Amino acid sequence: MSTNLNSDAVVMNNKIVPRFVYEQRAATVLFNIIKSSPLNGCFLLPANVCPIVPLVLLKAKRRFEFIDVSPETFCMDHDALMKRWMKPGEKPAGIIYVRSYGAVFETSAIFAKIKSISPDSVIIDDRCLCAPEFNEASLSSTDAILYSTGYAKFVDLGFGGFAVISDKLPYCRSVLPFSVTDLEAVIEGYKNCLATRKYYNYKDGNWLDTTAPVMSWARYRSLVEKECERASKIKNSINAVYTSGIPQEVQLAGEFQSWRFNILVRNNSNVLEVITKEGFFASKHYDSLAGIFWPGDAPIAEKIQRHVINLFNDRYFDIEKASALTKLLARLKLTNQESFFK
Repeated sequence: MSTNLNSDAVVMNNKIVPRFVYEQRAATVLFNIIKSSPLNGCFLLPANVCPIVPLVLLKAKRRFEFIDVSPETFCMDHDALMKRWMKPGEKPAGIIYVRSYGAVFETSAIFAKIKSISPDSVIIDDRCLCAPEFNEASLSSTDAILYSTGYAKFVDLGFGGFAVISDKLPYCRSVLPFSVTDLEAVIEGYKNCLATRKYYNYKDGNWLDTTAPVMSWARYRSLVEKECERASKIKNSINAVYTSGIPQEVQLAGEFQSWRFNILVRNNSNVLEVITKEGFFASKHYDSLAGIFWPGDAPIAEKIQRHVINLFNDRYFDIEKASALTKLLARLKLTNQESFFK
């Protein structure tokens, strides 16, 4: 079941272009956009995308394929993307272009090129790891820019997601049954497959929360703006500790350091084991989903999976912990890993 959002207060007056849509979860916004897409072709995703994204497409009964990522941007490789787009046969319905680690690089040219070939294709700029922006003038050859304020995002409200969407993009709010048990089962299932590198067999269930948000759009937007400012201050202070104490040669470029602080190591599993034993925590997002949700491989995404560590820089961490973790990493004598992606 779905309902149109033509008069919803969250979707701005039709005279205003573009407009905002807001849901309980960013995944729900994505689902509604995908379901509204007029084309039947597959969607192209980066191989290092969060597993929730292909799950949304499976829920929407839409086909997808993975594209490997660039060793420079860690985002979808543009040459590989265009090579797939120009293959004979049915053109893709669109792309979900994920800004890996919240790094934003120039994409207007590649988006415009896709639109020149397939004007009706849907281009979704996934900025769920970026600092949220309420910029109505930011759409350029793009149909939607998606943000999340869920757990562990740049702004962590524990709920919520929104998108800036073109007035030409259809958007219908879905109303589906929801079960926390089904959601937990889906998460456990894909995590087990990632841990064992086994193919994931999707079974549909009531795991997607399409419940309308309780908080008003005006209050939500105000809260996001305030929390974004607070989160930026916390991240900047913690990042300053990491930047000064961790060898420069293992740090990713500054563009990658907003969501979390990322470093390259020879074997991230070994380093993470030491970090955990010393009472700290870190992560190694995101795994390559090639071979898990879709057959094939993605060599660069697989290398990222083995070498990148995300150090925390949010409100769950602090300067004291960051200083102690930095000293621990210094003792490990991490060295230059430039050759990883060559």
